[in-house]
Amino acid sequence: MDKIHIPCVILAGGKSSRMGEDKTQMNLGGISLTQWTLRHLSSIFEQVYISAKTQDKFAFDASFLIESESVFAPMVGIYNAFMSLKDAQEICFVSVDTPFVTSQTFHAIAQTQADIVYAQTLHKAHYLISKWHSTMLSALERALDSQDYALHRIVATHTHQGIQASEEECLNINTKHDYLLALQHHQMLQQ
Repeated sequence: MDKIHIPCVILAGGKSSRMGEDKTQMNLGGISLTQWTLRHLSSIFEQVYISAKTQDKFAFDASFLIESESVFAPMVGIYNAFMSLKDAQEICFVSVDTPFVTSQTFHAIAQTQADIVYAQTLHKAHYLISKWHSTMLSALERALDSQDYALHRIVATHTHQGIQASEEECLNINTKHDYLLALQHHQMLQQ
């Protein structure tokens, strides 16, 4: 499969409060979760960026988009990406703590036309495994100005499409239990 031409941004500007430690630095396959996710996505996308509050904590080279907002919300990273990548009509996003999204799912997301396209499992819409169109910038600005950081409200009022994805690839590492599941899934992928 060819690499996707749409830029991809890894959202890594969160606080990791439910985990109790910085998820971006957790070990996956002998490297940090962020570095593992970057390597994985670099095999799918031509351009991959990392959106974060600072690049100081990352001990590897990458293209960083530094978030100027002090607010810890994924919406800040999405907005920051569009402000930084001004020529991009569309941008794909993935949270650093969902490292296993497949090439097949991202290709389906990239090929689907809507303001917002996201991965959908049986019981959940995954708005942080998604593609957003640049026409969403004004809606993002309004939400940020009103301090309404709930992505589902923006999605609900714009054209959107869910793309079927598996529970395994959408595994979100929020707790120690999730991290153990991620380590098991990583082991399975290596076999």
